[in-house]
Amino acid sequence: MTEECSDKPVPVSKSIRRGKVEAPDGGWGWVVVFSALIINVITLGCSYSIGELHVSLLDYFQESRSKTARIGSIFVAVPLLCGPIASFVTNRIGFRKATIIGGLITAIGLISSTFVNSVEAMAVTYGFIAGLGISMPYLNSIVVVAMYFEKKRSLATGISRCRAVIVTQIFVPLYQYLIMSYSWRGAVMILGAISLNIVVCGAAFKPLEGAKEYIKVQDSHCDDKIFTEQDHVDHAIELTPIDEDFLVSKSLKSKDNYKSNPVSCHDFRETMKTPCKQMNKPLFDISIFTNVRYVMFALSGFILYIGYDVPYLLYVNRATSIDNTQERAMFMVDLMIYLHTFGILLYGFLGDRKQINRRYLYSGSLLLTGAVVAIVPLFTTFLPCTILAGLFGLFSASTEVLTSLIIVDILGIDKLSDAYGVVLFLQGVSSLVGPPVVGWLYDSYSYDKTFYSAGCCICISGIIVFLTSLKRTRKNAPK
Repeated sequence: MTEECSDKPVPVSKSIRRGKVEAPDGGWGWVVVFSALIINVITLGCSYSIGELHVSLLDYFQESRSKTARIGSIFVAVPLLCGPIASFVTNRIGFRKATIIGGLITAIGLISSTFVNSVEAMAVTYGFIAGLGISMPYLNSIVVVAMYFEKKRSLATGISRCRAVIVTQIFVPLYQYLIMSYSWRGAVMILGAISLNIVVCGAAFKPLEGAKEYIKVQDSHCDDKIFTEQDHVDHAIELTPIDEDFLVSKSLKSKDNYKSNPVSCHDFRETMKTPCKQMNKPLFDISIFTNVRYVMFALSGFILYIGYDVPYLLYVNRATSIDNTQERAMFMVDLMIYLHTFGILLYGFLGDRKQINRRYLYSGSLLLTGAVVAIVPLFTTFLPCTILAGLFGLFSASTEVLTSLIIVDILGIDKLSDAYGVVLFLQGVSSLVGPPVVGWLYDSYSYDKTFYSAGCCICISGIIVFLTSLKRTRKNAPK
């Protein structure tokens, strides 16, 4: 890190005092929540649409199912694996610019897919390029909402994640209609145009004002040490005394946030004529890996997603294999999705209650989710299988809401972007490892062993989350 001064450069000490941005908890924040919801609908819709596209691609390219399926597999994995890259870019250029650029890259990848004539080329355009583009809006849609809210952070996060019902009931049927009306190329072209709405939503991610940094410098005209303050401006900041020999900006004094960060100098007017510019944030904060509780939490996420997708992948097939009709099997899945959406709002409400420990709530929900998945093979009739599908959708909603909130509880809001990017990367690795393991268990054993194993993975994840609660809570973490 370096500093720039309009006069002679001054040495910077190791002490950097970073200010806290006060979350507005409303106002423009609700526009941010709505924008994040639209981004999440588009990202999930693009993932679901590849399933609807699969049959058309098989017919057009005349390739094997496994080779054609790589397009979708790459598209699902790349946004997650690129989580750290998204964090890096966001730290460099900011949330708004990163989201807008990500939306443009996504549109370029999707639209260019309409001109390809091979599975390999489409894996690059649809899978890698569009997948890379989506990684930045997807990450920022979580982080920006958390930054705009504190008291209502859980509820706001939940609202921004209520995407499943919209995607399954509106987005997917619309995409099916587009394929039938305009062929797969026309449908993908329109999907690329729809993805440009990410650019509009990204423009709504206004940076929060008021972030301050204090840079300890040695002024040649003062015998004492001073702290100069800069907030993206090059003019003197009005200071007001808080003690006999110390000064802070008037706006900060009114909030009583920074009395522990005093500014002192015999003649601050001369010093403030040439203030130093704000120091850059590290492009990726590797100090997050020194926090044992965060490392444990990230590991729990990796284990969780090895088994998390099993009910979504196999529930319909298992239901039809035990003499349920296709309509009944689809009803189970619909109930799972509706209760999942309700659960997101429920956990959004519960997560903001001060009397509820979020990690206890999350670990308990994961244990219940794992138990539900593990006992699925014990039932073969319609009613209990339907109830279990609904319970899975309800309890699994905790992952959508509480993951980012617990990271904030552990590390603080200023490290959420880097930490969540790593969690997404591990989730992407799990998404690559999980399906082959699920397929091997099914081919080698049966549905029963697959559900048992998935349930065990989810329960182990819940136990690890619980263990993070046993360690001493980090003091003075910025919220």
